[in-house]
Amino acid sequence: MKIQIKSYKGQIIKECFFNFDDLMHKAQGATNTNPVNAAASMLSERLKSEGIILDRDALTDLEKKLGDFAVVGDDSKTLTLRTDRIAIKNSLSEGGGDMYQSELFEKVILYPDPLYKKICDSLIGLDKIKDRLIKETIFMISPDSIRDWSKNKHDGQQIAALKTLEQRSPFLIFGGDVGTGKTALAESFGNAIAESIKKSVKLFKFSILTRGSGIVGDMTRLITAAFKTVEVEVSSFDGPMILLLDEADTLAQSREAIQMHHEDKAGVNALIQGIDRMRFQKKPVLVIFCTNRLSAIDPAIRRRAVDIFEFERPDEKQRKHIFEIYTKDIKLGSGDIQELVDLTGSSKKCSYGFSYSDLINRVIPIAIFSCYPDKPFSFSALKEAILNTKATKPFDERQGSKK
Repeated sequence: MKIQIKSYKGQIIKECFFNFDDLMHKAQGATNTNPVNAAASMLSERLKSEGIILDRDALTDLEKKLGDFAVVGDDSKTLTLRTDRIAIKNSLSEGGGDMYQSELFEKVILYPDPLYKKICDSLIGLDKIKDRLIKETIFMISPDSIRDWSKNKHDGQQIAALKTLEQRSPFLIFGGDVGTGKTALAESFGNAIAESIKKSVKLFKFSILTRGSGIVGDMTRLITAAFKTVEVEVSSFDGPMILLLDEADTLAQSREAIQMHHEDKAGVNALIQGIDRMRFQKKPVLVIFCTNRLSAIDPAIRRRAVDIFEFERPDEKQRKHIFEIYTKDIKLGSGDIQELVDLTGSSKKCSYGFSYSDLINRVIPIAIFSCYPDKPFSFSALKEAILNTKATKPFDERQGSKK
């Protein structure tokens, strides 16, 4: 029988298998109480040993479902339980009390997922980055494909140059200005990978909220626990995993900074050690850092990146493409679209243009709501929305804040 653990948000956290008949046989022989309750307790203890804590509601649900299976006699179906108490065992957290995945990870995403496919497909203007990212990732998580290419193209030989790929850490950095699609792509491209390799892919997004929780001294322990948790998870998962750290500059700042606290330096060292360990995993784990301040990332971390993807604000051609896609229903003239493109670029009054996020999440929705419910969506509504919306200021890396 397969047991599937989900969070209350519906994310699959863990899957494991057990023999239902063996479990019930042991439960009947171990106690005089209700064997279903005993079986639930045994299974709960087994899950606890793997870091999954069932609360009272989840345990009651488990007892009910085991009883249903015992009556029906069909153990071919999946038994699904929900809990958010996913413990990180002390052996992983290296000191301190129990921690839970909800403390370490902001999101756990299992691909393929239609929602994230839709998000990835909607990221306009990033086609070149997407293509390179997906190809690079598939090469890292599926090295056999490169070996097959070498054999096919070089008379059955493994060319010496392939050794350079084996020495690389499965680590990427997404750097660039705010609102350029870094995080959206990092959270969604796993769906394209899952569809390409025809295997499930799981993403863990490290929670940056731990940074502001008043436990700065625990950052090294939390970082280490995050990496080790993913290492343990991938060992029982039939597919690659992704560990995502957003706003990475808050944790991976250069150790050369004079004002840097020694605990922060220890945290950077823990990040470096975690990235290095991923190179030697039997099953692939890809690490991705997203940052608005690429220059602030420690040089030792940047050197380990297989590739650094730099995200920029949309140029004239890309802004035109955005407006063409989102106004195709109202059939604007080429002159109208060009005017919208010009209005959203840099000018004498403003040295920077609109970001992707500015256009898609602010300008177009504002224009729609200005028309609803009495007027049709129009060029004039878009123009007015642009004129009344300020482009997000670029991030000033020198100051560590927006200009």
